[in-house]
Amino acid sequence: VSTQSTGDGVLDAHLERNVVEYLQFSFRWMNNLLMREMPLRCTIRLWDTYLSEPNGFSHFHLYVCAKFLTKWAKVIKSLPDFQAIMLFLQSLPTSRWTDDDIGELVSEAFQLKCLFPKAVTAVAGTT
Repeated sequence: VSTQSTGDGVLDAHLERNVVEYLQFSFRWMNNLLMREMPLRCTIRLWDTYLSEPNGFSHFHLYVCAKFLTKWAKVIKSLPDFQAIMLFLQSLPTSRWTDDDIGELVSEAFQLKCLFPKAVTAVAGTT
């Protein structure tokens, strides 16, 4: 099983077929902790969660990014090529996100963390 997998085989295949590498879009998500991807009020809510979670910034953020990507899976799978996918991923339609939207994302990320608690160590290559 690849550590660079969304859990959605169709999405993974679509990204691979269009030569979209995870590093090309996820670097910004990881480096800026999603701050550039959503409104400030949502970023504050997200970071509050990170502060509340053990290893929130270093571990829980990975689960949030995984859910963030799969949230857009349907749209991404409909995009025809590398350029369209990258333009979409660099300008996600989150400008009107509310507390409910970020709350849903955090909740889904927490479910993912509970289902796959060792995913972070698998990605990091540790045990």
